[in-house]
Amino acid sequence: MRVPLFFPKSASLLVLALFALGATGSHAATKPAAAKDDFMPYVELAPFVVNGKQFAISIHARSKGDRRYAEDFAEEVVKVVAEGVTEDTGKGLVIIGKKGEPHPVLVFRKFLALANDGKLDPVVAARAPELDGMLNHWQDSIGHDGETEGEVDVEFEKIILALPLPLEGVGAKLYQLAWREGFDDKKMEAKFRSLHPADLEGNAFPHFDWVFYLPARGAFETALDGLIADALKEEDAGFMARMAVKGVMLAVKPAIRKAIEAMRRGLMFSAVVDARSGLEDSEVSALTSAYINALMPEHGDKDKSLPEHQRAVRAVQAEMHALATNPKKPAGEPLDAVGNAIEKAVEGEAESVAAKFEGKAEAKESR
Repeated sequence: MRVPLFFPKSASLLVLALFALGATGSHAATKPAAAKDDFMPYVELAPFVVNGKQFAISIHARSKGDRRYAEDFAEEVVKVVAEGVTEDTGKGLVIIGKKGEPHPVLVFRKFLALANDGKLDPVVAARAPELDGMLNHWQDSIGHDGETEGEVDVEFEKIILALPLPLEGVGAKLYQLAWREGFDDKKMEAKFRSLHPADLEGNAFPHFDWVFYLPARGAFETALDGLIADALKEEDAGFMARMAVKGVMLAVKPAIRKAIEAMRRGLMFSAVVDARSGLEDSEVSALTSAYINALMPEHGDKDKSLPEHQRAVRAVQAEMHALATNPKKPAGEPLDAVGNAIEKAVEGEAESVAAKFEGKAEAKESR
């Protein structure tokens, strides 16, 4: 699913920086006494209540701050699923990444590269299409379709560490194997090359109905700041143009952050609904679209009296009703909401800020 983004010509540098973005009661964590390669001791239950009913999500985190962030993120999403779609949200596991660790997609790419180079057991390498299909589905869901085969989408690569994704099938297996090797590049490669077919069989997380990877805290901020910094380094951009881009970003960054966070939550909403509702893909897509739209910045401005959670639940409930009464209704594109929100946030500011700096430049030249 592509997210079309359209910006005014005066924001050309901003287009470069933002293109890929169309595509962001806690328990105290105690350091496990288990060995480094033992995954489960870092998992703790995070209970919560919805309409008097007890729910819980398992959280894998290695610091108090990470655990608190993951609990808050996941609890809000699952509450909306429970109130708007189904109370049978299942046993879920949220894994929050640790700063400095590679994103799971980078682990998957290593496996695929070894398979393509003929460095894996042939039967193990035969799982590569399954993994490749999972990656393609994930990239499509965030608005990135890899238009040009053989070329690297630089913008997408810069924000990849900020994007969450479900962990399932062979991907879940590979992530856990890499974790046990401490994500050390040479150790991961050696482990993958020594794999036997049986090592990839079964479920890596047998006690859970769904597993979701959440990038480390601050991952989106880091990616966005990197894009801005690179945009400001454009060789053919003058000082005023660079300052115009910087001014625009300072003005609209909060709205962009909110839009991307809505997308990130939407990815988890979609994963849980897909795993537990029994709905068709098009229905999951329509519900996800309704959920993301309810979280967009412009909705908060229009109805500040209604809490964000309540807006989201009402939107999802309304979509559920619409699907029940008109099951053949075409599904929306969930991430269009993100692209539209970014476009609205940027459009006016880009023109006004750029015009201001261009005016200053002209005044300076006339003196």
